[in-house]
Amino acid sequence: MNAQPVRRTSSILIYSLPVLADMLVAQFLFINSVRLAHAGASASVVANTVAVWSIVYLLACPAVGRFVTVANAAHMMAGSMAGMALLGGLFTVVEGVAGVYILMALAGVAAAFFFPPFQVFMKAVDRVEDKPLTYSTGLYTFAWSLGFAIGPFISGFLMGRGPSGWKQAWWFAVTVALMASVGVFSLRHRTRGPSAPAFSGIEVSQKTRADYSHQTDLAWMGWIGGGVGMILITLIRAVFPVRAEAVLHLTQGLQGLLFFLLSLSQAVTGLILCRSRYWMYRPAAMAGFGLFGLVGMLAFGFGESLPSLVAGALMFGVYSGSFFFYLVFHALVHPRRSSQYVAINESVVGICGMAGAMLGGWVADRFGFGMLYSAGMALLLLTLGFQWIVHQRFPAR
Repeated sequence: MNAQPVRRTSSILIYSLPVLADMLVAQFLFINSVRLAHAGASASVVANTVAVWSIVYLLACPAVGRFVTVANAAHMMAGSMAGMALLGGLFTVVEGVAGVYILMALAGVAAAFFFPPFQVFMKAVDRVEDKPLTYSTGLYTFAWSLGFAIGPFISGFLMGRGPSGWKQAWWFAVTVALMASVGVFSLRHRTRGPSAPAFSGIEVSQKTRADYSHQTDLAWMGWIGGGVGMILITLIRAVFPVRAEAVLHLTQGLQGLLFFLLSLSQAVTGLILCRSRYWMYRPAAMAGFGLFGLVGMLAFGFGESLPSLVAGALMFGVYSGSFFFYLVFHALVHPRRSSQYVAINESVVGICGMAGAMLGGWVADRFGFGMLYSAGMALLLLTLGFQWIVHQRFPAR
């Protein structure tokens, strides 16, 4: 029996794990934000559901990063998903703001036991299979983005089914968590294999594969670019539901659709970037992707018609797909520090998610949504200018 198709399929199947895990995280963020916004809570109260999760996540990730290894990564991931299943069940009986915040904090701990270990696990599997780094980075970006697309879409549909729809959404989340935990155990042996490639022909050949060994270490630039991008996407995920309810009067289903389209666009961008070579070191590419982000922010802050919001979601998704790819790539490309850099990545995501949620809610409550998204566009322009200068100084070699 030829084992190559089996190995090929199972090596791709590991990317189903971040799809499921991020479906959960997206549901935790979406269901709580929309429910509180629908109940009339202020922008700060709604946004702080994301802030609480982000604070705990950023504190937990460095601790997890110190202990994660290829050998224990799968066990950490399975425990994370079991914990998320338990929390999903608890959310069906907890309704108050304080209770939501406590459970979201616990969800931040559970998530920290999945994402840094998975990236270590992913790199080990693809090293066994001799995949190029851009393949791992792009497929990971596609996978978790797809999860973020599907989670709010299904949750929005279930929440729109009636007064008990939000509980149906939580039980769906519990089912997804249990599926992910089983999936981790079924794929936990994929890091073991021969040092030589198990098969050939599905990736870029060695003659044409990009060589990053002489490139400047720009992980710090990934933290800046990815951190700002995380702030901006949090302004959308954490604060836009309040504008959607109070100003635009969008249904929960339509809100879920917009977040679905944003993350789907992000996922497709990540998949296309699997074939990347050197754009991660070039200023013109940064500017091009940033333009998509600017238009997306403009639509979410000032757009009023559904077509304009849909266009904004799709365009911002292209930008977010690029900065998440950029963030992960510059961490994983380092030959020795990738485990530490991955943990720092996740802390950056937590810090900037917290900052975006807390500041975004505060600014929206006091100065309005127009000021909030205008400030976001200004921050993006400043970041793009800085990236241009840095990449001009350290061009691709």
